[in-house]
Amino acid sequence: MNLPSFKDERIWRVLTNFWTYLFIIFIIINFFDRDALDFLIAPFSVVYIGILGLYVGTKEFDRWYDMHESRHPGELFVFMWTVVVFGLLILSAVLQNGYRVSSEGIAVYIMVLSVFALTQKSKRLHERKKARKRK
Repeated sequence: MNLPSFKDERIWRVLTNFWTYLFIIFIIINFFDRDALDFLIAPFSVVYIGILGLYVGTKEFDRWYDMHESRHPGELFVFMWTVVVFGLLILSAVLQNGYRVSSEGIAVYIMVLSVFALTQKSKRLHERKKARKRK
């Protein structure tokens, strides 16, 4: 069996996907459990942001050294996070009575948006650089 190494972007993509789904499910469970698991949100957030940063960092590094070929659009992560956060905010307003979105969940959402914006800018700059080289 040939496992990917941590130098390979695929392992970071798998870990990022795993932690994204796990963290989103956790945020939803914590919301409906009225913050009963609030003490676990900060550790989950740190692990998730760390793994997301490593994945995006390796992907962007590979892009700039022309070793990045796969296409895994970050738009899907942004869309998924947006639906979850806005859905929970709306439910919080409707249900009230202790139902609230954790501030760490909102902070992670903002971080996901920031990472996406930075990678989009990096992608455009790289495409411009490649276009100039071809001329």
